Amino acid sequence: MSKKKQIAKKTTGVLKEKIPPIQKLCQEELMDREKRYEELLEHLPVGVYRTTPDGKIIEANQALVDMLGYQSEEELRHINVKRLYIKKRERIKHLEKLESQNTHIAEFELKHKDGRTIWGRDYSHAVMKSAGVIDYYDGILLDITSKKIAEEKLNQVLKELEHSNEERQKMIAKLQDLSIRDDLTGIYNRRGFFTIAGEYLQLADRKKTQMYLLFMDLDNLKRINDTLGHHKGDEALENVAEILRKTFRKSDVKGRMGGDEFAIFPIDSTHAGAELAESRLRRNIEAFNADKGNPFVLSVSMGIASYDPEHPCSIDELLVRADKLMYEEKRLKQNKQ
Repeated sequence: MSKKKQIAKKTTGVLKEKIPPIQKLCQEELMDREKRYEELLEHLPVGVYRTTPDGKIIEANQALVDMLGYQSEEELRHINVKRLYIKKRERIKHLEKLESQNTHIAEFELKHKDGRTIWGRDYSHAVMKSAGVIDYYDGILLDITSKKIAEEKLNQVLKELEHSNEERQKMIAKLQDLSIRDDLTGIYNRRGFFTIAGEYLQLADRKKTQMYLLFMDLDNLKRINDTLGHHKGDEALENVAEILRKTFRKSDVKGRMGGDEFAIFPIDSTHAGAELAESRLRRNIEAFNADKGNPFVLSVSMGIASYDPEHPCSIDELLVRADKLMYEEKRLKQNKQ
């Protein structure tokens, strides 16, 4: 059998052990199973390989060939693995880990045939030919270049946010390009809310100022979806977001946390200011419901949690406290019905 089929054959052997005894299967069926498994291996959307400790490529599937920019497996097999690493030390460290634990996952930069750099996540397994002696490495390689680029952009923006309060608004604008907006409502999504509110929470901690977080739930979204259709449910969520924009300042952090839940983190707000904002929000919802042209009414439950810099906590903890208060209000409403 050719070298190209060795990985497939080895794995097919494992499959054969799990199927009924060989005498109960015709030879044609066994051959068909092996052929189908080889085709599956060849068409997997991830790179699959076998290499030797000195860097020789024994086998590679088409996905790996394409990932590295080569024309064929034969062409790639003429390249030593050592030449693919941007940082030679990363391969040395990777192999050292495999010597001690047989299986290891690592991320590193690789050289594409056209000269550009790509990022790979390598799931490797060392196969021993005798105690303590590695015969070859089997592995799967994933292209994570786009993920790394996105992470680097986000990290860079967050670093810039720390440098200057004067540039804060500019940096927030950059963050908008990193998928932190809710597609439906246009306000921050959960990730965006945590990112921006977290920055302001750190600022409040440094300045020793108290802040407040309002958590809100749209009570009747399910009823709107069930009676009027999901398109009207989406419209209700959009209406809530528009009311939040009308109620709070542009600088206040407003986010849809998922489903029918919203959170607001007013900037530089006092306790009295937070209560006034809550009252204003309820009045704006009442004004919406008073409009007979709207196909539904909006009902919300709210909870407000305060941040004390003398007893600091995370955004997560604030949300949990506000969520409990919100559900207490919801429970009281249900008891009155």
